[in-house]
Amino acid sequence: MSTRIKGTGLLLEIDGVDYYADCTSVVLENEDAAAGVTTFADAATGGSKQWFFTITAIQSTDTASFWRAVWGSTGDIVNYVYAPHGNATASSSQPHFTGTVKIPAKPSIGGEAGTNTEYTFELRMNCQEEPTLDTTP
Repeated sequence: MSTRIKGTGLLLEIDGVDYYADCTSVVLENEDAAAGVTTFADAATGGSKQWFFTITAIQSTDTASFWRAVWGSTGDIVNYVYAPHGNATASSSQPHFTGTVKIPAKPSIGGEAGTNTEYTFELRMNCQEEPTLDTTP
């Protein structure tokens, strides 16, 4: 039986800073890339893919928060390490995914009224290349 990934551990480093504590959802996924021209090589490999993260995180204006890092880095291309198992060191059974992403437009702030309401924001960060599967400790 295969080991399952559970939603209790995560490592999401952006330029060496781990923002797992601010995130409520992190998904690395891909879709067909928009292209004006498809080459025969593209077609033979199933077409090119755009990899991206969809992230939901808490809104916090603390200087060390993920929200603040996104706000201050709009348009920058930064390194990432994504470890869905939450392990600090990659291994063959608990790999890391690495690469670079472009920080999108400034995040939203605010939300609905409520005595116990906590605000979150969602963003999409496009990977600049296909993620590297790192299994080396």
